[in-house]
Amino acid sequence: MIRYLFWRLLFEACNIVRLFGHGPDRVQYLAFGANLSDEILSQRRIRPFAVEPFTLRDYALRFDHPAPWKGCAYASAEPAAGESLHGFLYTLSGRDADRMDFYEAVPILNRYHRTYVEQDGVRLFFYQTNRSMPDLRPTVEYLGYITGGLESHPDASADYRSMIAATATAEPGKLVEYYLSPQPENRPPWLRKISGGYQKFVVMIFLSLIYKYSLTAFLIRR
Repeated sequence: MIRYLFWRLLFEACNIVRLFGHGPDRVQYLAFGANLSDEILSQRRIRPFAVEPFTLRDYALRFDHPAPWKGCAYASAEPAAGESLHGFLYTLSGRDADRMDFYEAVPILNRYHRTYVEQDGVRLFFYQTNRSMPDLRPTVEYLGYITGGLESHPDASADYRSMIAATATAEPGKLVEYYLSPQPENRPPWLRKISGGYQKFVVMIFLSLIYKYSLTAFLIRR
């Protein structure tokens, strides 16, 4: 629990820095998941300086990043020769990019990491999973953020959008016991049961309170 409270404390520190302005640094961030949604960006109080459609070659959208609910997934981008990943390129301040890292559970929690690539003279980053898992499905709500965002993408053909929209989905149900921290394999069964129950409790607190609420984000002007 202390680790997650420390994560929240560092996140608040980033928000406080952002209260003093955007700073001089600008970065290019490729969004292809829920961050395609204006609603999500508004909730996170992030407004890009510029937005343009972008297609990343030799990568593909994959739903292989485990969500907190069993069988559910978030999006990641994985290398795939000959395929394309459609998204939007956001010009962000370095400070907003640092805040986005926390929303994507990069610092401390190590759920995602930044992957940097250069294409057509543009250096950009996107978030790639650290814990790729098979047989996962996005939720209906999450998939809707993606399909809605791709409607205005000039390179995303009707067939491509239909393919994404036809992705099998799952509904949030039981929490994953070891969503934030994997359990050591050598633990005895009785300890795994106790530890699993504690981890489910921690995940519930993290999702409903620590991740969801901020003491400073509401002060940030978009």
